[in-house]
Amino acid sequence: MVVQVDTNLIKDLKNKAKASQRKRYLHSLHPNHEAFLHTMINVFCKGTYVVPHRHYVKDENHQITKKGESFFVLEGKAKLITFTDEGEVLEVYQMHANQKPMLWLSEETWHTIVPTTDFFVVFENKTGPWKASTDKAFHPGFPKEGEQGIDMLIKEWEKL
Repeated sequence: MVVQVDTNLIKDLKNKAKASQRKRYLHSLHPNHEAFLHTMINVFCKGTYVVPHRHYVKDENHQITKKGESFFVLEGKAKLITFTDEGEVLEVYQMHANQKPMLWLSEETWHTIVPTTDFFVVFENKTGPWKASTDKAFHPGFPKEGEQGIDMLIKEWEKL
């Protein structure tokens, strides 16, 4: 199996992200949720809210799932912000297609992405398989999608 990404696909994904209520769109390149390696094109529009999270999850049976994650920037700019367990900003990483195009995150790293251009397009890799209950843990110190305070939080993060 071969999957090729071209500029027409990127343009289409940007249109889908723009039309999305969440202001982002994830396009899977891997064949299914059970795949060992998940490869995706992730398109973020400026103003999207990505709940701070990490890919270190303990399920109801106390089984731990750990997933590292990497990003390669194809277009645009963003900040990847990491947090402590208490919700304090730990570090701000500038991501830029032409200058700082790649980041790798360990499974324990609380993080969010804040686009600083109209579109931020990344190639993303993450360990599979995907299961909603074990994919990510949301940081308890931040609002979930749709809750109050998100717009103010995004504006604050954009200033970092």
